[in-house]
Amino acid sequence: MRLLYQVQQADTEIARLRQALAELDSGAGLEAELTAGEAELARLRADHHATESELTVQNLELRTLEEKRDRFRAQLYGGTVHNPRQLGDLQGEVEMLSREIGRLEERVLELMEAMEEQREALREREAQQAAIRRQLEEVRAKYEEASARLRAEVAEVERHREEAAQQVSPRLLKRYDQIRARQGNLGIVRVTGPTCPGCHIAFPSDTLKSLKAGREQLACDNCGRLLFWDPSDSD
Repeated sequence: MRLLYQVQQADTEIARLRQALAELDSGAGLEAELTAGEAELARLRADHHATESELTVQNLELRTLEEKRDRFRAQLYGGTVHNPRQLGDLQGEVEMLSREIGRLEERVLELMEAMEEQREALREREAQQAAIRRQLEEVRAKYEEASARLRAEVAEVERHREEAAQQVSPRLLKRYDQIRARQGNLGIVRVTGPTCPGCHIAFPSDTLKSLKAGREQLACDNCGRLLFWDPSDSD
């Protein structure tokens, strides 16, 4: 039973190491944050491009209307038109164009302000992305180092476990594995007192006597775990 208990100790340590490995920060959270940030960057760039495109269109239209107004003004004040009705029509066109130009100028200013805000948002998001990338690189480096160490430890303990398991009868080892699968990785317990270390229920008096007498392959009546008594634990 001592060798089987060594197998259990190895299985317990392997489980602990694998749990520690599973709990390592691989950077998955930062990767998700980086991916979300890239999507946000894409949206900001698309918004900036749309604003820039609209500004180009509005500026072009503004120049077109200004040129048209300038032509009407030249006709209005150039002395070439004398008909009062034509002069009135020209005056009306100039005023209408001036109103439209004023509206466009306001829109152009709005777009220029929006572009500046968008550029600032882009700069901030890009800086955040760069910071996340640096942090992710650090986390990944630490993960690679720690995971390599833990995997090496698991391999070493698994080797010791195999050496001990080879010295246990296949029948007993199979029974142990079956119990361990049912009882949360604990198939055999080391008894040091009147209660089972696995389920904390008191043993019948004859169980302890049988253990101390050296009977093999005793199990707890309550949880079914195999029991190991080490004579060195006795007073």
